[in-house]
Amino acid sequence: MDSAFPSGGKDGGSIPPAGTILAFSSFRDLFLAHAPLQEYHLSMFPRISSEKDMVNIVRSYGFLPFFRSAIPGFSVEEMAESSVWFPPKGTGVWDWKNDVIQDTGAAYGKFFLSRPAFVSPDLFLILSAYRRDGYDFEGMVNDGLVTHSERTIYSILEETDSESSTFLRYKARMSKSAFDSSNSRLQMRTFIMISGFDMKLTKDGRPYGWGTARYALPEAVYPGFEEAIDRYSNEEAANLLIEHMKSHFPDADDQDIRRLIG
Repeated sequence: MDSAFPSGGKDGGSIPPAGTILAFSSFRDLFLAHAPLQEYHLSMFPRISSEKDMVNIVRSYGFLPFFRSAIPGFSVEEMAESSVWFPPKGTGVWDWKNDVIQDTGAAYGKFFLSRPAFVSPDLFLILSAYRRDGYDFEGMVNDGLVTHSERTIYSILEETDSESSTFLRYKARMSKSAFDSSNSRLQMRTFIMISGFDMKLTKDGRPYGWGTARYALPEAVYPGFEEAIDRYSNEEAANLLIEHMKSHFPDADDQDIRRLIG
């Protein structure tokens, strides 16, 4: 399988196409690739009134928590206009999640404080290098760092590449609570992600509703992912994440940033 990771970010800060991951040769390259479209104070984040707004924020900042998080004001919940949070008619932010994933190539899942967020492919690479800390999944198993339930979920996805949450839980033969907790831990460690949502269709073929989450291994979504992670030490990845957050949120408290990246 050909690698999706070029040797460095040399395009002067252009946003990569959806689904593309970049391996950056320096910290500066990463920040150029996600340079803010304009400067925002913590209390002046852009508002969300359309799917396009969500896409632009993910592309600009590199990530977007869905619910309130460690950065005050920076989440879909806080930035969404009331008319699109739970709209009485039409679609809103809950309906747009799948389209945002497809348009940006972002990973989606419980990556920050065990709460869901969109993370751009290149920033997700750095987050994974930090969270995995040099381990692949087999190494985690050998060192006794994963539970039997986590191994079961991972093994199913390793065989199928991706699976809807409904069938993944059915195949794993777990209670909802056991499945949810194991699933969340795997997401926080970046070993699995939500690659999209399976949408219901109307009789004329139009998608509707919030959809059912489809889980996948990042390695199955992003070619060359595991090899690219190995280019960064845990310390290098941590520095990248902190510098990235500080470049976008200069007034954020250092402890809040540390808490966010885990």
